Amino acid sequence: MLYISKGGHVHLKDINRTLVERDDFYRTLTETVKDLITVWDMNLNLIYVSPSINDFLGYNSEEVNEILNHWKKSDLTRIMTPATMNTLFEGIHRRINEYDKLDASELQRPVELELIRKDGSTIWTETKSSFLRNSDGERTGFISITRDIGERKHTGEILLRSEERYRSILDSIEEGYFEVDLAGNFTFFNDAMYRMSGYPREELMGMNNREYTTPETAKHLYKTFSKIYATGKPAKIMDYEVIRKDGTTKIYNLSASLMLDSSGRPAGFRGVARDMTEHKERDQALKKSYDKLQNMLEETIRTLAFTVEVRDPYTAGHQRRVAELSCAISEKMKLSPEEVRGVKMAALIHDVGKIQVPAEILSKPGQLTSNEMDLIRTHPRVGSDILRKIEFPQPISEFVLQHHERINGSGYPQGITGKEMHPEAKIIAVADVVEAMMSHRPYRPALEMSKAMEEISHNKGTLYDAEVVKACLSLFTEDGFVFTK
Repeated sequence: MLYISKGGHVHLKDINRTLVERDDFYRTLTETVKDLITVWDMNLNLIYVSPSINDFLGYNSEEVNEILNHWKKSDLTRIMTPATMNTLFEGIHRRINEYDKLDASELQRPVELELIRKDGSTIWTETKSSFLRNSDGERTGFISITRDIGERKHTGEILLRSEERYRSILDSIEEGYFEVDLAGNFTFFNDAMYRMSGYPREELMGMNNREYTTPETAKHLYKTFSKIYATGKPAKIMDYEVIRKDGTTKIYNLSASLMLDSSGRPAGFRGVARDMTEHKERDQALKKSYDKLQNMLEETIRTLAFTVEVRDPYTAGHQRRVAELSCAISEKMKLSPEEVRGVKMAALIHDVGKIQVPAEILSKPGQLTSNEMDLIRTHPRVGSDILRKIEFPQPISEFVLQHHERINGSGYPQGITGKEMHPEAKIIAVADVVEAMMSHRPYRPALEMSKAMEEISHNKGTLYDAEVVKACLSLFTEDGFVFTK
């Protein structure tokens, strides 16, 4: 601080005092800060070093004075690694020789230097330097402020290794990992992702999803990502089509979630894509093969049914009509498609056991004798024995065995109750009775539909399953069910 008299004159003693105070201030400042402060001339001769060098490099004040009194440029090897010396010299020479070409940000940019401590260990530092100038503005040297960044450097190395491991893992998995911005443009992806797409890495980067998907898929992706954005919850997209660079189409399954920036705001989406093309093709091939086998099986069933109808012309079409009504009841009761298919197959051949009953008994117009009735009642077991040798998806032979059983145990051939019967057998039992009553028989004409409805309604819960009867009554009285001709 300068002291000015009332007359406006500056006293010399005041100037001296101000200079002393300023020197004391800067000396105190440099001696108390933790950062290392060094002053160099333009020839890289060390002129001053702050006491904090003891904390940085392990040298005490006497050793520092010894360094200063006998300093030579070559002594830099005592405190710097060779790589650091190269970095330092390149930076200094560039600043000296290209000073006018460098902008302010580059001049102030810190330099990372690896220094050597007295005990031989090293320490990573960050150094900022500024030129010193005389009263004429000439550069006379520079001052450097050095800060210990060892912990930050160590943390950075850990993060770098972690990122390298992360990248290695991502590049080794078969699934495609990707990140897109909020507009759906690629910002990051692993090796598997660009291999799956067929595009070169540089071409795929920044590409929007509308460029490699069908219009329908792009619309589906937009809706899904919008939902993820609105709710913050992950979502899955199944079976979406991707068009590869060569024009071929692939089927992917996708799991995606929202990405947030450092302030917690939505920044984009990340996800994992799995190529399901081969899996879908295998599924389609298996389904095609299964359908083919199913058709062959149904043809076998129809052939077996035909052999029975040939021997019993009076009941021709009976099994087909029972199958038609059984399927309708099954669907009314909301059975699965597989269960409905099992009911249909069993109903189509439920009387196949009659192949062992003499044709004259099957077509006899009069009342059957006791022995003839006993022979007729063997057909469920005979049919079951025939079908047991065929591998069906469902226990068809058991459905056929039980189609003349009754809920109260009064049926045949086993006399089991409703608890032991298959639901499919209960359905066929009701359909068999209804169709038989409504069709012509050698010993009587066809009965009206109301008689058949009366029979099953009167005996529901006793002879016939109540739920099956309810569905059957609804079909005829509400839905207008009729047998096809």
